[in-house]
Amino acid sequence: MKEPLSLAEALHPTMDGRLVTSIEHPHTIIHTNAAWAAMTGWKFTEVVGKTLAFLQGPATAGTALDALHAAIGERRYSQARIVNYRKDGTPFYCLLECSPVAGGTHFYATVRDEPIVDGSVAPISRPAPAYEQKPPVNYCAHARESSHHARRTTTKVRLADALKNELDPIILCSKEPPHVIIHPNQPWLEMCGYGLEEVEGLTNAILQGPETDREAVNEMMTCVRRGESSVQTLVNYKKGGVRFVNQVKTLPVYDENDDLAAFMAMLREIDEPVLQ
Repeated sequence: MKEPLSLAEALHPTMDGRLVTSIEHPHTIIHTNAAWAAMTGWKFTEVVGKTLAFLQGPATAGTALDALHAAIGERRYSQARIVNYRKDGTPFYCLLECSPVAGGTHFYATVRDEPIVDGSVAPISRPAPAYEQKPPVNYCAHARESSHHARRTTTKVRLADALKNELDPIILCSKEPPHVIIHPNQPWLEMCGYGLEEVEGLTNAILQGPETDREAVNEMMTCVRRGESSVQTLVNYKKGGVRFVNQVKTLPVYDENDDLAAFMAMLREIDEPVLQ
């Protein structure tokens, strides 16, 4: 059996399909990567908060699936080769390794695909899984509540807890320079207009533009290198070049052993007069 990955390692960009779920039943999706999206056809924003049942179909059955469910129920490592279906209904063999992360806070799965070329499994036609369509969020109106949440943030934020934040627009970046993006949450994606698959492995420089204060960015990065929290007010740019004023709080996040695991940026879109 392989040594389990840490939660930060499970989130880190990889060429293999990767997903992270809650440790508790029904094991809802918390993170998927770009390789998984390319493999299955499903974007992160389409599946976050859902179970993996939407990948299953008529040919998804047998002892392999039963053994996988048993291993998940016992929170132990398992391997499986099962038939899954892409978003367009195309069947494929899903070769997966599943394990709790080190520390046991989440499950992760590394997924590879193998085509079914002999025609033994027919494709299916099915609707997309139902999910709640949330109304657009006005993050300027949301700023006061977000600021209150930021003030409550302790000096020891746990990575596992950061992943639970569904209120504030946050983005998690690797602890090593150049601090690439490992996980943006759904509010961040909605606020900035990107898909997870577009920003994975890039840096937060994607939000910078002509009016971004380079000195403030340098001060913020100095604090990151020191493992310190900081708050800066910057002009940033959403996808498509939409300008906005961003009060961004950066802080280190830690694993269950109090070791540095990643860095987090919490965004707060504010009105222009606040800069005056």
